Amino acid sequence: MDLSPAQEAVFEMTRARVSHRLTFSKTAEPREFLATELLGPAIPDAFKDGAVQAGEWQQTPEFCMNGQALEEPTERHWLGHFLSMVINEAVHEALEHFQVDGKPYLNPHGKNEGLIYIHVNKLAAQLAELAEEEESA
Repeated sequence: MDLSPAQEAVFEMTRARVSHRLTFSKTAEPREFLATELLGPAIPDAFKDGAVQAGEWQQTPEFCMNGQALEEPTERHWLGHFLSMVINEAVHEALEHFQVDGKPYLNPHGKNEGLIYIHVNKLAAQLAELAEEEESA
């Protein structure tokens, strides 16, 4: 990609300010899906070098309200819910680890936390639909 000298300067200045230190790998210990939790081994802490935090994610299925199923959940419902938990956790961690000047560019614990979950849940639902289409093809 050819950049003008001015574009190159902006690129280099921006690149010097950002860091992303999250990696993904296959672990020996698999994650475990429960109805409202995803459990697994500790994961790297985005804010303390060398520290880890619990590898847990909690999320109520969208087909439940006040702990009661709104309809009889099918395998498709559960697969969509599990996918949503995985994507929510991955985006949450990516947002913590993508930092500008040592702080999250978009803090998943900040004032937009609820909106982030709404957007990620929409994405997860769309991806689940693609998976269903692909499976039925």
